[in-house]
Amino acid sequence: MSAPRELVLHPRVAQQGFAEEDLQKVLGEVLPRVAPFRGRAVHSVVATLDWDHRLPSKALTLRLHLCYDEAGRARFEQALARRRQEIADRDRFPEFDVPDLAGLPSDESYDIELTSTLAVESMRLTSPWRREIAPEDARQAVATVRRSSQFAEVQGDGVRSPQLGDLEAVAWTPPCESQQARWTLDVWWLTSFDGRIGRGWSFLVDFVSGDERVAAAREFTIRAG
Repeated sequence: MSAPRELVLHPRVAQQGFAEEDLQKVLGEVLPRVAPFRGRAVHSVVATLDWDHRLPSKALTLRLHLCYDEAGRARFEQALARRRQEIADRDRFPEFDVPDLAGLPSDESYDIELTSTLAVESMRLTSPWRREIAPEDARQAVATVRRSSQFAEVQGDGVRSPQLGDLEAVAWTPPCESQQARWTLDVWWLTSFDGRIGRGWSFLVDFVSGDERVAAAREFTIRAG
C-alpha cells in the first residue's frame, strides 16, 4: 500500500518509551497484509498505537485507519482531535485511567493486537459495515456454497433440524483474517443450538476470482448473548 501513512501514539504508550524505529518496523510489517476492500483507492493511512489500561502495558493495540478520500481523512482528524482533548482533560495527577483511541471513524479500520514486545498476535477488521451485505452478493454467495462439494460433505454428516434455518451470508472477511489471497464473504450453516451454544460451518466464498468458489470451510462455535 503506497498511500501516505502516519503513526499516532496514545500518551500512555508514549510515556513507556518505545523506540520509534521499532514501532515503524511493526507498521511496515502489518501494512502489506492489508488489502483495501474490493480494490478501493486509499488516500491515506493513520495508525494509532493504543494501550491496555495498564502500566506497564502487557499488550498494545495498533489500530489502522484507511481513508479513501480527503473528506474521510477530515472526519477522522476531527474525531481524533476530540478524543485527544478528552484524554487531556482527564490526564491530571493522580488520575491513572484515561480514554483510549478505540472507535475513531474511518472508511476501513483494523485492530492489530501486539504483545508488550511488539510481536503481532492477531489482525481483525473492525469496520461495522463488514456485516452490511448487498442482497445480490448474499444470494450469489449462498448459491455458490449450496452447489459446492464442501457443503455436500457437511450435509451428509447427519440429521439437522430445519428450525436452524438456511445458509446465511454474515460478514465480509479480509485476507489478514482468513489467510486467503483475496476478500471473501463468510456464509454460515448452523448445525446445532442448545439455547446457549451454537455450532456450525463457515464457508468463505471468493468473489474476486471471476469464478465464484468456496475458498475454505471451517467449523465454528458461538455462545448466545
